[in-house]
Amino acid sequence: MKDLSDKIILFIKGIILGVAFIIPGVSGGTLAVLLGIYEELIEAVSNFYKGFANFKKYVLYLIPLVLGVLFSIAVCARIIEYGLDKAPIITMLVFVGLIIGGIPKLFKSVSKKPGIKELSAMLVGIIIVLVMLIVDKGTSSVSFANMKVGGYITLVLVGMLASATMVIPGISGSFTLMLIGYYEPILNTINELTSLSNIGSNLLIIVPFLLGVGIGIILIAKIIEYCLKKYHDITYYVNLVLIVYI
Repeated sequence: MKDLSDKIILFIKGIILGVAFIIPGVSGGTLAVLLGIYEELIEAVSNFYKGFANFKKYVLYLIPLVLGVLFSIAVCARIIEYGLDKAPIITMLVFVGLIIGGIPKLFKSVSKKPGIKELSAMLVGIIIVLVMLIVDKGTSSVSFANMKVGGYITLVLVGMLASATMVIPGISGSFTLMLIGYYEPILNTINELTSLSNIGSNLLIIVPFLLGVGIGIILIAKIIEYCLKKYHDITYYVNLVLIVYI
């Protein structure tokens, strides 16, 4: 029964993670840290393909999370969209509360007070934040009409970029999509798919995008796994700066 309850908890956490794919400004990496599954998630994504034993172990861990994310995107997207439309302040305060409530857990993840290396790393995080604040939100959207081979390759690259920023705490993948004009077209495609509308043409759009997402998550997870092993506290101090930015 414990295994079942653990899977249900992971499914619920997956639903919360799915929010990051929907709301610009909410980071999937941040939510994973605050939910206490960040390092486990990075380990699973980085190692699930290394032999049958790892595949069985980590895929069983990832399945309820992925199902939760998909459920969130398919069902909760409309609820969140309604909340942001009818009660935007209350809806955003819910997510702010989740972030603030989880910050103490982040402090517990580090084993020592910041030294010169940690402070230098935090300065790098501050610079990243300042750069993100300078960049304006994109106002133009791309079109998926009459796409050719180059357009599908671009979709894969966009998926890789979005997924990489989703994994890094403090950086929102959906916000990144908004900056480059892909947020609204991708969201519209997802909504049409969940409404079983134009399934064929929408799958031709969403499949290469998801392929890029998968590749990007695996690549960035390997980098973060290395950083956590070699520079654990430094990595978390940088994450802390990025999360405070949210």
